[in-house]
Amino acid sequence: MKSLFPHLRPLLLLLLAAVQMPAFAAEVIAPPAFVKDGLSARLPDQNHSPLAAEQLEDTALDLNKTIYLALQADPQIKSAVEGIYQAEADLVTAKLPPNPVMNVSNTLMPLNQSFNVNRQGGPPQFDLGVAYPIDWFVFGKRAAEMRAAQLGVEVARASVNDTIRLRIAGAIAAFYDVLEAQNLQALAQEDFTELAALKALTEKRVLIGGAGSIELDRVNLSLLSSQTELRAKRVAVENAISRLKAFLGMQKNKVIHVVGSLEIEHPQPISDPEYLIQMAEENRPDIAMLKRQIEQSVGNIELEEVKAYPSVVTHVGVTRQFQKEAIGFPDQNAWGIGVDVSLPVFDHNQGNIAKAKSLKRQSELDLDTQLIELRSEIERNYHVYDASYLVLVNEADTKLGVSKVIRDKMKAAYALGGKSLFELLDAQRNYRETNRVHIMTLSNYWHSLYALNAAIGKQVLK
Repeated sequence: MKSLFPHLRPLLLLLLAAVQMPAFAAEVIAPPAFVKDGLSARLPDQNHSPLAAEQLEDTALDLNKTIYLALQADPQIKSAVEGIYQAEADLVTAKLPPNPVMNVSNTLMPLNQSFNVNRQGGPPQFDLGVAYPIDWFVFGKRAAEMRAAQLGVEVARASVNDTIRLRIAGAIAAFYDVLEAQNLQALAQEDFTELAALKALTEKRVLIGGAGSIELDRVNLSLLSSQTELRAKRVAVENAISRLKAFLGMQKNKVIHVVGSLEIEHPQPISDPEYLIQMAEENRPDIAMLKRQIEQSVGNIELEEVKAYPSVVTHVGVTRQFQKEAIGFPDQNAWGIGVDVSLPVFDHNQGNIAKAKSLKRQSELDLDTQLIELRSEIERNYHVYDASYLVLVNEADTKLGVSKVIRDKMKAAYALGGKSLFELLDAQRNYRETNRVHIMTLSNYWHSLYALNAAIGKQVLK
């Protein structure tokens, strides 16, 4: 036996290599394509331990940290990655050859009395056999299943990339929602401070007879309204931060400080929407996923078609016949070989083939639907961005500057008694509304910029 082992060892190693469990590929969660340019270099090193949500308390959270933490901690992204592992597990199953089946039996045994030469029976025999199917190799069933499973892995990867695209786009939108709410809160605080100072000035004017008590009542009413508005803006900031925390995977009540600016140095003009739609069709991971699903459907049709071929099972075995006691002859050893082939008379796998073809048509229709939705999404974001861009380059700064000058002049004139309280309050209201619109315009610009990049699947605006 020892002399045979060196000759059998290469064959055993080959068999072990064929059936060993492949290792799953480690998935690297990287920033999506629409924020990659210039971002990776500023992110923390992914080879070190990821940034934990618990480490963010009382720290400044800018856009880059927001994106990185969402990539590392968002449970929806982590859940989506598990889909890749599940698809890889299906591929592992598809790669494994079928197991042999061993049959052991002891037949023709005496039931109510023993066998002998005077009362012959049997003779009893012991059978040991091994059966192994070969149709997976002969008809290519295993190869077809492996191709379909491999395409399933590619579909899962594209699905994860699309989940990352959507979740990071949501995290960026939530980040700018916080900045917008903080700026609106600061504006409300500024208005409240201005009215408090106006109240003090009006009280002095009432004391010296320069204004009536009704003006003081009017200022108090405006101050109460401003205080209510300030409370509402504080709640809006907290709500925006809570929404951002959901993208950061924060399950505990941690305090984070979002830092950043809505200011825009150089607004960028936009390209033709048809060009953007073409880029989106080439770069969007959900479009790639649907195309992979069509390819997978073709592979599933091929798989179901080869499954229609008959099953073929070969078997070989040895038999030991115990004849000496049963019929008086010496015990004998024998062997046998055979093939079992199913006869596909009725079942040609017609139902599963028809279902696979229907799934292919469904995948093609899903792709057409998504392309229609993509065009609509690109066009909507294009118009929103273009409108924000035109406002910024044409009138936003001018209107804000003019309203501020008018307010300041009214304040100076009111202090000297040259303007009425109502004129000053009207100037302050116009300034506040113009400033609010300016903040919303800046926020809309950033929201539409990243929404358009996410809709295209590539960074075209920076």
